[in-house]
Amino acid sequence: MRLGLDYLDLYLIHGPNQDVPVKETMKAFDRLINEGLIKNIGVSNFGVESFKRAQACTRNKIVLNQVHYNLIFREPVAEGLLDFCRENDVMLEAWRPIEEGNLAKKGISILDQIANKYGKTQAQTAINWLISQKNVTAVVKSCDTEHLLENIGSIGWKIKKGDIDLLTEEFPIMSKENYIKNFGWNEFKPVIK
Repeated sequence: MRLGLDYLDLYLIHGPNQDVPVKETMKAFDRLINEGLIKNIGVSNFGVESFKRAQACTRNKIVLNQVHYNLIFREPVAEGLLDFCRENDVMLEAWRPIEEGNLAKKGISILDQIANKYGKTQAQTAINWLISQKNVTAVVKSCDTEHLLENIGSIGWKIKKGDIDLLTEEFPIMSKENYIKNFGWNEFKPVIK
């Protein structure tokens, strides 16, 4: 492998491709597992039904679904995807956990309140809200050492359940329409059903 590794722990389909049958892709993943080149299969941006179709095409368990999920963007909850992942012991990996910095700023009262309570930044609190949930992890971006250290500050502690519930229930989330209006259609990448 060009990566200098004997195998990959996890290999993901970046997103559903309507031009390539999922059965063909999953059979290729089975072959890679059989050859010892990958250990686990994951998908990205698959809704419940597309996940079920993909799982039906492989002999191996799909262990992770990487989707857009954060305090602002809750489609995985609204569509039942998070519950499905929990019921089937699949990890849901949140991409864009701080919504391009929008959750790293002061000014959202409930987020400021919880961040202050734990002595953490808004970004650390938003990421910890995700990873404190059952079957949820996050993929974060780091462009420099300072950013990396801030991201590291989101682990090693856990928001208490009452505060997770408070953030979940009281955070001013956006509808899909408002999300598109504020961030643009190109930024809105819905989960494929």
